[in-house]
Amino acid sequence: MCDLSDGDLELDENLKASQYRLPHGCKVVSVTPSGESQWVRTLKIQVRLAGGESQAFFTKCAIGERGCEMMRGAFEAEKALYSVIPDHVPKPLAWGCYKSKTDHHFYLCGFENMVDDLPSPDAWARTVARLHLRSMNKAPKGKFGFHVTTYLANVPVENTWNQSWESFWTQQMKSLLEQEEKTRARDERFSVLKSALYNNVIPRLLRPLETENRIVKPCLLHSDLWPGNIKLKLNSDELCVFDSCAYWGHNEADLGVCKNPRYKLDQGYLSAYGKFIPKSEPHEDFDDRIALYALKFHVLLSILFPAESRYRQIVIDEMSTLVEKFPSGTAGRVRTKL
Repeated sequence: MCDLSDGDLELDENLKASQYRLPHGCKVVSVTPSGESQWVRTLKIQVRLAGGESQAFFTKCAIGERGCEMMRGAFEAEKALYSVIPDHVPKPLAWGCYKSKTDHHFYLCGFENMVDDLPSPDAWARTVARLHLRSMNKAPKGKFGFHVTTYLANVPVENTWNQSWESFWTQQMKSLLEQEEKTRARDERFSVLKSALYNNVIPRLLRPLETENRIVKPCLLHSDLWPGNIKLKLNSDELCVFDSCAYWGHNEADLGVCKNPRYKLDQGYLSAYGKFIPKSEPHEDFDDRIALYALKFHVLLSILFPAESRYRQIVIDEMSTLVEKFPSGTAGRVRTKL
């Protein structure tokens, strides 16, 4: 987190350095804390424009080499989302480092007043589906991935481009599970479950998406759609989507968050999404695919909160359920007759 006290919220010169950041000729009226985060410092910047109008901006700051990568990832991810659904994403303006503290790095965007309530299933599903449908099959070279490393909180996500969705998801999960074990500890049972996940579960559930004349059309994913990152705009029926960890992937991967009880997005949100985009074939694997995609968020929580043993246990329980259900991998699947 940036080393700024509430009594010393002077705006760094590099945040005001060009017309592509704060508007030229504006006067900063106030800089105040905005929102809560354990990983970055978040601020609201209120300015008075040259014509006398008032306008607000949002900035977040992180320190060190990782902080630099986090802010770059935030800018590139939000820029990608803004290009697809600009009515739902605060306009990204810039990222860079402070002039006064060169190890401090920032991301700057427009500010949006929001209501801190759980969005309705219909509003959530409509907005997420809009992102997916508008970007469907428009990924660079038709591949899965993203052109920079993005971060879930302060955890880097493996986004190296891959032609295969199964291979891409495997590389993401391997990276996260390796980080989880470094944060906690290795044990034999966990290693056995990981191996079965990579060799049996992932091929069994994701390979059918790309075989038997099926294909996965990459679309842009937010990939962190818990209620804290998608909220109703104040005095509006539209939702604001922010703090993404974007990449190009299978649209259903954005639904994994709905299977985590921590986030209070129940079956109603999945059903509402299905009204806009139908389940991928094979339909009968849908619930298990979502459980597999949800595992990513269980692992993330285990990384972020290493002092809480329950999160590691949830990862073990969820992996065990999938491994026990699919002990034979692809050999256990009855193929569709064409």
